[in-house]
Amino acid sequence: MSSPDRRLSPIGRYLSRRALTRRLRRRRERMDLRLRFPPGVFPYFVLITLGLTGPAPTVGGSAGGPTVQAGGEPAPADSARPDSVMTYIYNAPESSLDRRYEYHWEILRTALEKTAGKYGPYRMIPSRTMSERRQAFELTKASGMLTVMYLSTIPDFERNLVPVRIPVDKNLGGYCIFLIRKGEQARFDSARTLDDLRRFTFGLGLGWIDVDILRANNFRVVTGSSYEGLFEMVVNRRFDVFLRAAVEVLDEYSERKDRLPDLRIERSLLLYYPLPMYFWFPKTAGGRRLAARAEEGMRMMIKDGTYDRIFDRYQRHKIEQLDLKHRRIFRIRNPFPGPETPYADRKLWFDPQTYR
Repeated sequence: MSSPDRRLSPIGRYLSRRALTRRLRRRRERMDLRLRFPPGVFPYFVLITLGLTGPAPTVGGSAGGPTVQAGGEPAPADSARPDSVMTYIYNAPESSLDRRYEYHWEILRTALEKTAGKYGPYRMIPSRTMSERRQAFELTKASGMLTVMYLSTIPDFERNLVPVRIPVDKNLGGYCIFLIRKGEQARFDSARTLDDLRRFTFGLGLGWIDVDILRANNFRVVTGSSYEGLFEMVVNRRFDVFLRAAVEVLDEYSERKDRLPDLRIERSLLLYYPLPMYFWFPKTAGGRRLAARAEEGMRMMIKDGTYDRIFDRYQRHKIEQLDLKHRRIFRIRNPFPGPETPYADRKLWFDPQTYR
């Protein structure tokens, strides 16, 4: 069979070959462009231009830019070496509206600044967005895709990872508010017992630790694979309550109330379970060094009052606006925290009745 090029006229073959030559030249130019940029600059430039990446890396001291592999993936951090720049790669926000972890990463960033004199410069770099299960997987196998995550304690994490056992949000995230539908407040006003609450269906993200906590307490749970989709699911009657932490719900509602006008914050109830959320690190020499620095800085912050000031700046208006002190509180158990949980150190735990 004749090739397509041979069926063309001489002029056609000439033009076809010119087009092929142009394509090859453009491909070489793109490769040359990658080579001319320092490592990490080109991928971030392109991804930011296209709106496909999260916040720019935070750099402390004189660390310089992030190291990134081909395809925009952060390179594994060699933080085991004392003379290397300590690199904290964390999970990126799940959407442009996702502000859930701004406070937590500021706590970590401040702890690293506090310890710069001892440990030197650092980098904080957002990874690609991952589910909680994927984060745990990458951290457990120490792939370098992630070097720190923020999640609740469970036995698997305690066995396979290195925690900093300071509840980052003082367990404010264990106090849960209900996102409900417009016109349904009266259904919740009559709730007086846990069995009353069990009449409702609760929506949570697939793989979230809260799913197992609620099911262990005989609540009915519906899961969704998309964080943004869960807000639409409650409005569309897939479940009765989207359970949200007190640290999250006001920002989440404010960002979505115009797009979802039937979404409401329930006004009278509070569901509580102990949910110590820690920073977790790989169980490697480098991971232990990252954890030691973070814990040292966080304890310095607790001692000098910096921790409380950041907590108040981010959380006081939420605590007061949600009126946590005067809500009807329902307490359930969390079967997952182990004996290492620092319950006895009361300064690490928020209590709406004693908060001033």
